[in-house]
Amino acid sequence: MDMKKKFYLIILAIFLGGVMALITINKFSFNQKTFIVSIYQLGVYKNYDNALAKAHNAKGAIIVNNDDTYQVIGAIASSKTSKDKISLLLKNENLDYYEKEINLDAESKKTIDEYELLINKTDDLEVLKKLNEQLLANISERVN
Repeated sequence: MDMKKKFYLIILAIFLGGVMALITINKFSFNQKTFIVSIYQLGVYKNYDNALAKAHNAKGAIIVNNDDTYQVIGAIASSKTSKDKISLLLKNENLDYYEKEINLDAESKKTIDEYELLINKTDDLEVLKKLNEQLLANISERVN
């Protein structure tokens, strides 16, 4: 093979490599469409009335219907500071919980981040409680 053919072969290989890389990048997009957040599950019930009773005991908690069960969610957080404060709040309310990670869309994550700015700036448990209740009310339709 002469030098000219080798050169064209190398250019062709680089071009094909670039095309394959673009296809791979588009297939496995690096733009996150979902975000991982932590929910604080207070219980899982087969009966809606039992879930409602638990939600009533944990003021502001929401009920999520998943696969013939009802999850009672007492809080949601994404940052370490917020998670620590939410854990403290739930323990102070004598609520047992199971921390679980879920995926949420970008709009929900933005809402959580906005509330977490306030949550991270306060240590007052009553203020934390109100912020948590408002966050859950705002995001309840998007948690499933």
